[in-house]
Amino acid sequence: MLPKKTIYYKDPLNDDFANTGFDYKPLPDNFKYSSRNPITKFLSFIFYYAFGIPILWIYAKIATGFRIIGKKKLRKAHLKGGYFIYGNHTSACDAMFVPAGLLPPKRVAIVCGQAAVSKAFARPFEMALGALPLPETPNQKKAYTEEMAKRLKKGHAILIFPEAHIWPYCTMIRPFPDTSFTYPATFNAPVVAVCTTFEKRKHCPAGKPRAVIHVSEPFYPNMDKPLGERAHLLREAVYNFMVETSSSLDNVEYYRYVYKKEAGEQIQEKK
Repeated sequence: MLPKKTIYYKDPLNDDFANTGFDYKPLPDNFKYSSRNPITKFLSFIFYYAFGIPILWIYAKIATGFRIIGKKKLRKAHLKGGYFIYGNHTSACDAMFVPAGLLPPKRVAIVCGQAAVSKAFARPFEMALGALPLPETPNQKKAYTEEMAKRLKKGHAILIFPEAHIWPYCTMIRPFPDTSFTYPATFNAPVVAVCTTFEKRKHCPAGKPRAVIHVSEPFYPNMDKPLGERAHLLREAVYNFMVETSSSLDNVEYYRYVYKKEAGEQIQEKK
């Protein structure tokens, strides 16, 4: 399969090709990450399991035809309590693969930017589906950390995309910092990596490739090391798994990403 498009990039850490159309509107300083109202909690539970997860599964299946390899690794690990999942970010459906395909009935919180929940009318549904917007103020940071600790105590999984930005159908693993790995290093929580690759569909030879999600064995923070070092070790374990998975398999290149060497030249997309 030849690439359908070539995309030129300059900054692998900050370039974004998602075109989601989100308008950034900061959340209020006293933003509540969850409700204590038992009725609201019950409705959130019903919405998540009766509507949200089935709809996400159907949509992701139709959009990508996804399949998952390595589910047994999680069952064999017998993970108790909550843990973190890190994945590469190749489509908006990435946020659906784990909660809808890999981990039911375990609830999943999805770390996202505040722009993803900027529309007030949609925010209650997004929060019920597990959106966990990143904090931007000291008060938000305190509430965010408390919410993350509460989710882990309940046995939820927390899904993080360390590449931060969506690069559709990207077959390479972009560099990412240690920053987001401070969470499992702080909470002494296991980490699981998932890597999305792409394969040609047998019954759709000219169409978009199928997303294949590969699951790693759990990685554990070394609590004998300083915080920064154990976060770095977790990052290296996840990054190495992703690179090895994405490069060793027959990963179909539907979009080709090419580094734009000349810093002064404008980034262009060739269709």
